[in-house]
Amino acid sequence: MAVRKRLKREKSAGNGSASEATSVSNHAPVCEELLTGRTPDGKAFAVPKTRDMLQSLFNPTTPKTTFDMITLATLSTHLVVALVLPLATKRAVLIAAFAFWRLCYNCGLGWILNWQSNRHGLVALFKRNGWLDPSRGDKICAWLRSELEAKMGPGYSFESVPIEFNVWLLYRQLVDLILLNDFTAYFFLCSCYLGSANDSEPWHAFLRIAGGLTLLAFNLWVKVDAHRVVKDYAWYWGDFFFLVEQSLTFDGVFEMAPHPMYSIGYAGYYGGSLITGSYTIFYASLAAHMLQFLFLSFVENPHIEKTYERPPLAIQVIQKSRNRRMSTALSDISDSNKDLADICKVSIRERPTSLWHPELIVFKNFDLFRASDVLILLLLVYSVGVPLCFRWAFGSSRLVFVYSVAQCIIWILFRTLVLGFLLRKQSTSQLITRWYIKHGGDSEEAFSSWRAVYNTTTIMTYGSFGLVALVTYHWGSADFGNLVLFHTLGLLLIAFHVWSSRSVYETLGDFGWFYGDFFAQDSSMLSLAPQDIKLYYTGIYRYLNNPDKVIGQAAFYGLALISRSWTVFALALFLQMCNFLFNSYVETPHMEKVYGAQVHRDSGIVRTVKKAVNKGIGQPVFVDEVAYSTTDSHDVLDKQSDNSSVAGLLASTTKPVKDMLLETKDLLSTTTARLAEKALPSEISKLYHLDNYSLKPVPGTAWQSNKKNAANKTTYYLGEPIRVTWQAPMNHSRRDWIGIYPVTANFSNQITTSSSKGCYVYIHPDENLLAEMVAGDSIFASTVTGVSKRSGVLYGSALFSSSALPFKVGTYELRLHHGGTHAVLAQSKPFDITTCATMDIVNLLHKEDSSPESALSSETATDNGDLEQLSLALLTVANKTFAVTDSHIVDCRDTPGLDDEALADDTTVQTEVIEPLESVQDPFSVSEVLEERQARRIGYAIREYFGVEFSADVLVHAAKHGATVHDVAKRILEAKQALSAYSSSSIKP
Repeated sequence: MAVRKRLKREKSAGNGSASEATSVSNHAPVCEELLTGRTPDGKAFAVPKTRDMLQSLFNPTTPKTTFDMITLATLSTHLVVALVLPLATKRAVLIAAFAFWRLCYNCGLGWILNWQSNRHGLVALFKRNGWLDPSRGDKICAWLRSELEAKMGPGYSFESVPIEFNVWLLYRQLVDLILLNDFTAYFFLCSCYLGSANDSEPWHAFLRIAGGLTLLAFNLWVKVDAHRVVKDYAWYWGDFFFLVEQSLTFDGVFEMAPHPMYSIGYAGYYGGSLITGSYTIFYASLAAHMLQFLFLSFVENPHIEKTYERPPLAIQVIQKSRNRRMSTALSDISDSNKDLADICKVSIRERPTSLWHPELIVFKNFDLFRASDVLILLLLVYSVGVPLCFRWAFGSSRLVFVYSVAQCIIWILFRTLVLGFLLRKQSTSQLITRWYIKHGGDSEEAFSSWRAVYNTTTIMTYGSFGLVALVTYHWGSADFGNLVLFHTLGLLLIAFHVWSSRSVYETLGDFGWFYGDFFAQDSSMLSLAPQDIKLYYTGIYRYLNNPDKVIGQAAFYGLALISRSWTVFALALFLQMCNFLFNSYVETPHMEKVYGAQVHRDSGIVRTVKKAVNKGIGQPVFVDEVAYSTTDSHDVLDKQSDNSSVAGLLASTTKPVKDMLLETKDLLSTTTARLAEKALPSEISKLYHLDNYSLKPVPGTAWQSNKKNAANKTTYYLGEPIRVTWQAPMNHSRRDWIGIYPVTANFSNQITTSSSKGCYVYIHPDENLLAEMVAGDSIFASTVTGVSKRSGVLYGSALFSSSALPFKVGTYELRLHHGGTHAVLAQSKPFDITTCATMDIVNLLHKEDSSPESALSSETATDNGDLEQLSLALLTVANKTFAVTDSHIVDCRDTPGLDDEALADDTTVQTEVIEPLESVQDPFSVSEVLEERQARRIGYAIREYFGVEFSADVLVHAAKHGATVHDVAKRILEAKQALSAYSSSSIKP
C-alpha cells in the first residue's frame, strides 16, 4: 500500500512545507467532491466518494454485501480456532493461516496488480466476459451491480462510472478480505505466544512490553497519517486502474522514511515480537516483512516508475514520432545527415576512458585484467588473508588481534583525517588539482586519482573491520536462541547498510559519490560531471540530510553483534565519531560555501518530529525552514561487469556438466513432445479444412539483394522486421497465433514444446484480446488483407518487429498455432537471419527510405570503414534495435479491400515500426536511458555486424553519461583498428 510518488506529477511539490500547495488533509471534503478520474483511454469521470472499510464492515446498521459476509465469516474462523483448539494445535493452525494470508497478499495480489499494470489484465478479463456490462443482461453483472450499489450507497451510479472504477471497487473487496484476515491471523498468533519470554528480571519484562507497546502505537500513527495523505485511492492501488487529477503534499510520515507503508509501517510486527518475547513471532514477522519488500520491489516500484517518473520507452518513442511528424514542415528528417562528413570532423569533447571502462566503486565494476583492481585485491588479501593464515598456522591469536585492531585504526584515521585534510585543502585552494597541473596533469587526472585513493581506503576500511570481527568472533556455550537472534540482527544491519549505500549512490551518482564538487563546480570542467551541479534532496536525502553520518556505519555495528565483540563495537563507534568530524569540518563548510541557501538545516525526519511536537503542544515551539523544491533523480546502478576472458575460461571448465544438462533437457523435451502428441487438444480433431491454414515469410532485404539465392532459403538481416503472409478459414479461432522458433527447438511437427520467448503474433485478434493491448505491443501486429467468399478463407499479413523479433543469427521457422494452444496448424519453410558487410548496412537495411545523403558507395569504403560510414551504419543498426511497434485498432470497413459484409462489424490492427534516432549526434539510447535488454541486443548486433564485442554494462554506462551514436562509432573504429593486426579475418570489411 505504498503511495505512488505523485497523483499529478509536480516537481516542486512534496516538500511538506506549510507554504506549499494545499494539502489534501486541509481540504479533504473539497478534494473528494471535485476529484476527477481519467481512464487509460483518456475518458474523464467524477470519482464517487468511497466508504470507510471498517465502518461499513463492522457497523451493524450498515447493509452488508456478500463480500462483507464472507470476510466476517473468515474472520470468525480465526476466533474459533484461538478459543477452541489446544495450544499446540492452534499455534500450528494460526501459523499456517498467517502464512496463507500473507502469501495471498504478496503473491496473489502482487500477481494481479502486476498483470493489471502491464496489460490492463483484470479490466480486460471483465470486459471479455461481460461481467460488468449491463447490455449483455448477464446474471453475474446484475449481482455484481447490486453488490457495488449496496457497498457504495446512494451517491453512486453504476452506469455513470467507467468499468475501470467498478473493477477497482471489486478489487477493494478482495483486498479487504485478505488484509483483514492477515491482521487477524497475526493478532491471534501473537496471543497464543504471550508469556513465552523467560525474563531474568522484572524490569526486563517491563522494558520489553513498554518497547513493544511503543512500536504498536508508532505503527498505528504511521498508518493513520499515511491514510490522511493518500486517502482510499492510493491505499487500494487505484492508479493501477485509473488516474486522478489531484496534487498531494507528501508530508508527515512520508518525510520520515522511504515507502513508509512498507518500511516503518510494519514496526508493529516487531512490537508484537517484543510483547510476546517469542522467537517464533519474531522470525514470522521478519519473513512477512521481507515478503512485503519483495512486493514493493517487483510490483510497486516498477509501476511507480512507468506511471509517474519515466514512461515506458515504447510510449516515449511513439510520442516522439508523433511530435516529429507535426514539425515536418519546419525541418526535413534527411537534413540531419547532409553534413555528416563535416559533423564527424568536428572536434567534440574527448570522452575519458572511464566512459567506456567504468572505474571501481568498492567492488562494483571489478576487472580482473585491470592493474589497479588487481593491486587492490592483492592488498586486501595481504592485509586480511595473511594474518588469518598466520593465526591458524602458528596460533598467535594475541599478536594477530593487536595487528588487526591497529590496522583498522590506521585505515580509519587515514580515510577520515588524512583524506579529510586533503579534501579541505582542495576546497579552499584546489591543492590536488594544482599539484597535478604543476606536474603535467589536468583536472581529469586529479579527480581520477582521487577516486582511486578514496575507493582503496574504503575497501581497506571494510576489510580491516572484517578481519577484527573474524579474530574476535566467539560464542562459546552461548544460548542457541541468542546466537541466532544476534546473527539475524547483525545481518539485517549489514543489509540495511548496503541498501543505504546503494540509495546514496543512486542519488549522487559517480560524481557525487567521490566528492566531485570539490574538483569541479561547472559541468565543462569534468567529463563525468552532470549538466546541472546542484543539491538534490531526493531519494534517501529526502529523509536524512547526511545518511553517511547517521546510518553509514550500520554494517560495522552488525559485525559487532555477529562477533559479540566489544572491540568491534568500539571501533565502529570510533569510525562514526571520525566521520562526524569529517562531515563537520570538511563536507559541511564546503557545501555551505558552494551551495549556500540550497543546504537544508533540518532533515525530513526532524521536520516531522517538530511538526508533531508543535501540534501536540498546540503552539509553534519549533519553526520550519523555508520551503524548498525537489527534483527527482533517476540514476541507475550499473551491474558488475564480467570479463569475457574469465567467463570463457569458466565456461570451458564447466562444459562437461553443461553438456550433460543439455542432453537431459533434450531427452525430457523429446518425451514431452511424444506425450503431447498423444494429448492434442480435442478441438483439432473437430476442425475441417486444415489445408486452408498456411503461412509464408515474405522475402526480406537480404534475399532480394542476392538474386542467386532465390531458389534457396529466405534470408533476413539481423534486426530487419519479418513480414509473414497467412491464410486461415473465416471461422478460425480468434486466438490463433504465429511463433518464431529455431529449427532445432521442437521435436514434433504437430505440437510446439518450446517457448517462443515473446516472438509471437496473433493473426486476427478479437476485441477481447485487443482489450489487453498497450502502447508498444508487438503481439497484435497483424492485419486482415483480403477475404475469399468462395473458399471461405481470410488472408492477412503479420509483422514481427521490435520485441517480437528474434535477435540472434541462425535458422528459424514459423509455426501457426490453434486457439491459444501449442497445437500446430501450419509450418513454414526454414529461413535464415544473418548479417551483412558494414558498407552495405545503410544501403540494404535502410533501403526503403535511403537518401543520397545516407547512401554509401562501395568505391569509397576502406578496409576498416571510415568514421562517416561507420556512424551511419551504426545509426541504422541502432534504429533497428531500438525500434518500437505502434499498433492501433481500425474498423475493417476503413481498410481498403475489406468491404465484405462478413467483416462489416469486425476490427483489424494497423501497424507501424518507429525508429527513434534521427542523427548520429543523437544519444545512443532512447530518452537518455539504455535498458539492460536493449544493451544486450545492441551489443550482440555490434559484435555480429562490426566484429567488436562490447559488454552490455559498458554500453549502459556510456549511454548514462551522454555518449552519442558518433561516439560509439568512433570507439568501434578504434577497437577495430587495434584488433585488425591480430584478428583481421574475423572483422567484416
